[in-house]
Amino acid sequence: MSLKKELVILLGIGIVSAVIFGPWWWQPVSPCVIGDMTARARAQVPDVLKEIYFDAKKIQFGLGSAAIGGWDGLGDAVVVGGAAWVRTTNTRSPNYYLTVSNRYFQSNGLVYIAPERASELSWRLPPSLSLARLWEALAKQNSDGVLFAGYVRLAPLRLIAIARAAIDGRPVLKNAPSYYTRPMESAPEAWVYIAGIAAANAGIARPDRTWLSAMFATDRAGPGAGLAHALWLKSAPGDFHAPPARDNVIAVGQLVADVTLMEGELKLYPITRAGECNAVALAQ
Repeated sequence: MSLKKELVILLGIGIVSAVIFGPWWWQPVSPCVIGDMTARARAQVPDVLKEIYFDAKKIQFGLGSAAIGGWDGLGDAVVVGGAAWVRTTNTRSPNYYLTVSNRYFQSNGLVYIAPERASELSWRLPPSLSLARLWEALAKQNSDGVLFAGYVRLAPLRLIAIARAAIDGRPVLKNAPSYYTRPMESAPEAWVYIAGIAAANAGIARPDRTWLSAMFATDRAGPGAGLAHALWLKSAPGDFHAPPARDNVIAVGQLVADVTLMEGELKLYPITRAGECNAVALAQ
């Protein structure tokens, strides 16, 4: 075979491979990041975000920080089913430390999956798996990171949430006692809708992943790290394929790493390349 023909064949293979797999800049944005995760970690609200509202109906699911009714109520949040669920931190509000929901919300940092993005894998959980072990397993299989969501039965449930808005430049991780001032909520057993993220340390440390490293604590002794927010439900969902029903939600918060996942199924969304998606999720 002539050199010219070999080059043509190799070029053809390369083109086909590019079409099938795509170079990194062709890969779909997954996940989307709205706000500024670095500013969120520093307990700041950039000026550019102060008057911007986002639309939960443009989000499949997400986790991070959100505010409903003003930045003074910025708290832990889960977005799913066309609603942002927020543990409000406005001490002057009659709803202080209650879980509120609304279609429109503000945020200085939230990671989410777009509605059109299909999950790449479903994983039925093995019984009696700790959340920490879940993060470790997911990080091992998805070193660049993975988002996950689904219904899970916990035994026990342990839920925490910040009780004051992180907007005054005092980072939560460095000033935890002044933010987590309310008792941890617990139950012997509970169903939750979980939205989380896990990644290996190598993936977190990548220079193009500052948004990811900003989500996690700086002290990571294990092979990876994870974060999981959850909606505590009154009972098992009537439809495991539908978003949580509004009247079935008790509270929102962060799950403690030592909770045990007894059963459930998660949808997995490996991180390909994150994108700034403020415009995509903007309220019209």
